[in-house]
Amino acid sequence: MEETSTLKKSIEGGKWVFINSVSQKIIGFLSFLILARLLTPIDFGMLAILLIVPNFIILVSATGFEAALIQKKEDPVPYLNAVWTFNVLKSLAMFLIIFFAAPLIASFFQIQEALLAIRLSGLIVLISGSANIAQLFFFKNIDFKKVFIRDTVGFIAYNVVALVLAIFYRSFWPLFWGTVALHLSSTASIYFLHEFRPRLDFRFKKLLALTNYSKWIYWQNLMDRITLTVENSLVAKMLGATEVGLFTRAKSLASVPISPFANIINRVTFPAYTRIQDSYEKITDGFLKSLDILFFISIPVSFLFIEFGQRVVLILLGEKWIGIEIILKVIILAFAVNAFYSSAIPIFNALGKPQIKSWIMLINLISLSASLLILIPIYGVLGAAIGMLLASVTTSLASILILTRVITIKLIDIIKSPFAPLAASLIVFMIGRLTLKYFGPLTDLEFAILISLLGIFYLAVIVFIGKLFNKGPYFTLRLIVSETLNLKIKAK
Repeated sequence: MEETSTLKKSIEGGKWVFINSVSQKIIGFLSFLILARLLTPIDFGMLAILLIVPNFIILVSATGFEAALIQKKEDPVPYLNAVWTFNVLKSLAMFLIIFFAAPLIASFFQIQEALLAIRLSGLIVLISGSANIAQLFFFKNIDFKKVFIRDTVGFIAYNVVALVLAIFYRSFWPLFWGTVALHLSSTASIYFLHEFRPRLDFRFKKLLALTNYSKWIYWQNLMDRITLTVENSLVAKMLGATEVGLFTRAKSLASVPISPFANIINRVTFPAYTRIQDSYEKITDGFLKSLDILFFISIPVSFLFIEFGQRVVLILLGEKWIGIEIILKVIILAFAVNAFYSSAIPIFNALGKPQIKSWIMLINLISLSASLLILIPIYGVLGAAIGMLLASVTTSLASILILTRVITIKLIDIIKSPFAPLAASLIVFMIGRLTLKYFGPLTDLEFAILISLLGIFYLAVIVFIGKLFNKGPYFTLRLIVSETLNLKIKAK
């Protein structure tokens, strides 16, 4: 049946998204440990500033046609050439705008020494806009194995180029050329992964049929990019490149254990929900399972960084990055709270209600901007992290309240989702605190072993709570494992 097929496809796709995210995070984290010792926070801050404009333009100019073709049940092939042609022409225009506006950009951020890099950053827009439009089939068919290959090719290219160049050049240039290599190799790989070959088609009138849906996707992309741009731009303008480096690296480090699972939710659930968009019961079940996964990871990770954040930073990054500790603690809390928002928003688009997600994103932008403008002058880069947390709380509350009206899910069922991971985390980290108290200072190796043992015990407590109280993420985890390994066990 359709629902069963969708579940299997979703779990299979989720497996590849997980492998993709975990492999990238592990490799990226290891390369960052090396780059963090070769380069400085200001180099990472310079890269973040350089990417503000091209990343902003990529999303501001994103039409949403691809998402509309994924959401629609009709065959997307008649639209592909026109969409691809539109993307190529649009990216060429954006490249020229960045190239000639580079002096103004350099002056605004006070980085005149990076004028050439700003001009060349338009290459990222041009390369991305030339990608094979047929990659939308990877998402429409929940074929994330090909997405894994595409992303892995790009990620390997980034790390090889950045690490090799960083040995010889101690500046932001290795990071910049690594980013260009990432986009170039990823774009090239798509042409090998799908047999469709786009060609020029200037009959753009046919695309008008997609605009009722795509205009909201465009608005979402715009809000998403404006939010990130406002975030980085305010920190850069009010504090400087070093603080941008600390802020962006804190977000990156905080995302290492959480983003593989968040990516599964973001990538898999939208096409999965579109397949079962007529069954609110199935969507509700999928939403609660998404919360199970995210809270299972994000809550104990939050405890880890809050309790042992300084030790983790010193072990992984060294003393020159110690300023990241308090920022990291606040951002990890923001990511945990954001689980409600991340799990809810794919539902609105899948049900053909993209305007709801769009307005929630606008709420996020307004709350974040106001928080940053007030808190950065008072608390510096820590204020930016607190602003992220406040915006996460606001948007999560809005998402939950609206979702209860859209799919008639009970609010109490949503509120109960984090209880089991929270209880398990409290038990485990009380044991960890007592261990450190009675066994004295631990070496780095002993500390790592202790955290690993606590992680195993946390999993055991989750299983115990699930079996004893018939609650928590235990049943969702068991279902995923059984489907992944093709085991025949009784579902909840």
